[in-house]
Amino acid sequence: MNKKTHFEKNTTQKLEVDVFSINYLHTPYLNRESERYDFTDEWNNLGYGKIRNDVTKWSISISSTSHINFTHVLAHVVDRNKNILCDYCGIIEKNNTATLWFNREVGPIDGVDYYIVEDFLTNYKIEKLGSQPILSEIPFGYKSAVTMRIDCDEEIASGRKLFELYNKKNIPFSLAIKTSIPFSFEHIKMMNDVINSGGAVVSHSHSHANNWGNTREQAKWEAETAKASLKKILPKNYSLDYVVSPFHQNPKRSLDGLVDAGIKGFIGGIIKNDPDYLQARAGYVTTKEDIFTHSQQCMFHGDCFHDTGLDIYKKSYKNHYNTNTFFGFLDHPFSNYKY
Repeated sequence: MNKKTHFEKNTTQKLEVDVFSINYLHTPYLNRESERYDFTDEWNNLGYGKIRNDVTKWSISISSTSHINFTHVLAHVVDRNKNILCDYCGIIEKNNTATLWFNREVGPIDGVDYYIVEDFLTNYKIEKLGSQPILSEIPFGYKSAVTMRIDCDEEIASGRKLFELYNKKNIPFSLAIKTSIPFSFEHIKMMNDVINSGGAVVSHSHSHANNWGNTREQAKWEAETAKASLKKILPKNYSLDYVVSPFHQNPKRSLDGLVDAGIKGFIGGIIKNDPDYLQARAGYVTTKEDIFTHSQQCMFHGDCFHDTGLDIYKKSYKNHYNTNTFFGFLDHPFSNYKY
């Protein structure tokens, strides 16, 4: 297989601007800005992380790419006036090999444009270089897949109308529960109704602490306490081995605590996730702990909706549809939130 992917190491060269975006030349639905948020500094509903302009692995690596002899340029870095600053992604053919090059040490691992890597491996000049098989997120025979949940940081039962709408349409519903919420009869009933309808309930920690409590021991306590709380009110033998990380923060010390607590998998975000546990595709973490993770990000939150309407969500879904990736979204029920 004379084909490989390659991520360029960083240098100390920086761009002269801080506001820029990536313009993919042949895939117009894939365009990412250096920084973009829909909700405070926590959410980018289009599913992209932040591209820095420094010497970290999340940064543009070199400010001048004029010395690189690309066979095909796939994307440029442009400023707000669309002036080209340098190349971002390209293919270099040499000695019967093809190298996919990104002007960023981590490449596109924090965005749906990771599809470029998969497309290169499977489709680039098959007759000459062969094809590397990949495991797609979307099951064979389907064109799209969507997941949803509501993160119950404050309330649970106020999401019932939304649950009933999903249930009426025979669509699974999922809840992520912060277990320090006092469990009223209505809360317990809704959790069990969700499970009985084919949906899912997972832990969202006990107290929703930053970094799972900042220590291995505290993270283990958060996970075990939440699991014990849910075990008391959910059906016997119901699996409680999967969690949603508070604030999507997953430092190594916390992940070690989750593993200690017997957690088998967790959902993280993208733009605020810890780099070691941010993955373009779901799978076991690359740092060798025995735990599975999936990173996704789109918050169908009322505050976002009232600011942007449906346009961002439609664009996000289209991006995921075109790249054969899960479109995952969530919301937060609140006691004063009217669905």
